[in-house]
Amino acid sequence: MSPAEPPASTPAPAAPPLETVATVERVLGTDGDGHTLLRVRLADGRRIAALGDLAALREGETVRLAGRLERHPAWGARLRVTRVERVGPDARARAAAFLRSGAVRGLGERLAARIEAHFGDTLVDVLDREPARLAEVRGIGRRLAARITEAWRRHGRREELQALLRAHGIGPARAARILARYGDDALARIARDPWCLAREVGGVGFRTADALARRLGLAVDAGVRLVAGVEEVLRREAEEGHAATPRARVEAVVARLLAVPAAAAARAVAEAVAAGRAVLRRSDGETWLLAPELERAEESVARAVARLRGGPPPWHDRPLADPPGDFTPSSSQRAALALLLDHRFAILTGGPGTGKTTLVRALLARLADSGLRVALAAPTGRAARRLADSTGREATTLHRLLEAEPGRGFRRHAGHRLALDLLVVDEASMIDLPLMAALLEALPERAALLLVGDADQLPPVGPGEPFAALVASGQVPVARLDEIFRQAEGGDLVRAAHAVARGTAPRFSESGEGGEVFGIRIRSPEDARAKLVELVTRRIPERFGLDPRRDIQVLVPVHRDPLGTRGLNRLLQEVLNPDPVAALDHRGFRFGVGDRVMQTENDHEREVYNGDVGRVVAVDRRRRALEVDVDGRRLIYAGEELDRLVPAWAITVHKAQGSEYPAVVLVLARCHGRMLERRLLYTALTRAERLAVLLTEPGALARAVRHTAGRRRSLLEARLVGRPVEEVTAT
Repeated sequence: MSPAEPPASTPAPAAPPLETVATVERVLGTDGDGHTLLRVRLADGRRIAALGDLAALREGETVRLAGRLERHPAWGARLRVTRVERVGPDARARAAAFLRSGAVRGLGERLAARIEAHFGDTLVDVLDREPARLAEVRGIGRRLAARITEAWRRHGRREELQALLRAHGIGPARAARILARYGDDALARIARDPWCLAREVGGVGFRTADALARRLGLAVDAGVRLVAGVEEVLRREAEEGHAATPRARVEAVVARLLAVPAAAAARAVAEAVAAGRAVLRRSDGETWLLAPELERAEESVARAVARLRGGPPPWHDRPLADPPGDFTPSSSQRAALALLLDHRFAILTGGPGTGKTTLVRALLARLADSGLRVALAAPTGRAARRLADSTGREATTLHRLLEAEPGRGFRRHAGHRLALDLLVVDEASMIDLPLMAALLEALPERAALLLVGDADQLPPVGPGEPFAALVASGQVPVARLDEIFRQAEGGDLVRAAHAVARGTAPRFSESGEGGEVFGIRIRSPEDARAKLVELVTRRIPERFGLDPRRDIQVLVPVHRDPLGTRGLNRLLQEVLNPDPVAALDHRGFRFGVGDRVMQTENDHEREVYNGDVGRVVAVDRRRRALEVDVDGRRLIYAGEELDRLVPAWAITVHKAQGSEYPAVVLVLARCHGRMLERRLLYTALTRAERLAVLLTEPGALARAVRHTAGRRRSLLEARLVGRPVEEVTAT
């Protein structure tokens, strides 16, 4: 039940904090954030609404509430509660309210009143200790008595869980998610292993789970805590992109994370391996620790590559069409096309302007008369749309191709493979290790695969770097294009990107012709912010005729302030959409009509994915909901779904992969530290179609060009080339 929540309440001006004793009269419902709305009677007899983390309260309870009064258009005086505690809880009233709540099938209000009248002040004792006595009441049989007893026990467990979670800052929305996942056994599940919340419930971190464990009395060196520490370290390593981590590093980080001695950290690794929560392997003279799912993914990719390398391509005995008439290949392109036609599994790589798309079109044209089933795909919706536009053929996302099932994996797999003869995948450098494994497993036994990508771009957001490993392994034929053909279209932009790939600083434009690259020096974060506003609101729109709200994308290396996405989004929002017709606040962000927003996690059901950008077109403050246009589709985000959105006036370079924008403004400053690296700068430049402007501090650009981040840690390349990867017994 949700109360009708007309537009936003406004705090009463100068309303002092209020602390009062009140009696709960009625539960009215919840708002979009999962907060509970009650009608309460104050000690002086006044009746008001109260809103807050009040889900555990029941009708008839006496409580002490603290908060601030506000005026609401529908409810009048309303108390926004910041603290609540029961005052000499009236257990009988709570039990009576429970019986009348409708929670027990077959127990109506009349029968509930009869139970209360029969047992009087002993009602709670009967429910807790002598539930069989419920059958004393006329109309209560054994089955109904059993249902009442079970529902009362379940109710108690839920109240206890909500109180425990509330004490650690876990609000009603996430508490509901926990209950939905674990059901009535949630408290017992958490008592055994509080860290399951960090592993399995979104929005609950390891430290919160660890604090819960301390409250529950689990020992600092308990085996379940040690194993959870190893899992947390491997999870953090995977977030940094690493599929494998040296054992010594895991033990050192576990010791710091859990504040335990080195001997306990070593025991943690051994227990995690024994419990099947981690895998130990030895390769290249080092002992490595891997999460089991990443170990399986590496092995799966290596097996699939060996399978794909065998046998001829499916068109070897089919007629091939003549090359397209508008295709006049260079010698390097002719050699690349021959390589692609000769092999069942191949990689096509090259920088911007080298003709990758032209070569893909030529390959598809040669196969036009073969009768083969050809599919085109890319890791993201944006990349798939670009592939479709450039080839004139239908293209889809890999998740849609593999028929992703939320929380369950993919419907297409080794036992139910794809129905195709050739799969062409663009932007393949964006594919992480688990997705590459799923893709290769789902390919039919005799199908062909062409991976197209730019090996110089940033690695994928998820763990692993399979495209780079395949290129480096020498086990897959690679066609490299390095001759620039797109001079007229790309001009300075293409040349600048290739210069950076070679480790040379980009040359800034002077002629004003074609794709352009400009550099603007900044002296400090404050100077950067001022110049960014000037560029986005005046200089770029006036000179290039671009719409700042649609055509210009600000890119930065990091999220954190002072020059990260969070601070710059607030700044750009103030100048590009300062006074929307409607807006709401959520988790420290303002979302208003006209704001650019980005999805932060995959939603396979609605086919919107991590990194997809849209625009807010409507705000429903009553429901706390947004309507967002994502590439012409209108999607509704309400309640917890709002957690999946962030402002997108400024985004990280990683999130921009697979997209192109008319204009890119890249901010590079010394405060960006280790994120100043060559592949990031290269990727940012290749996102721009017409214009790239670099706002840089002295030394920051030079560091980005000079610095190359190390490869991600993985055993995939060793597996691909046949170097030993041996199982190790944990000790």
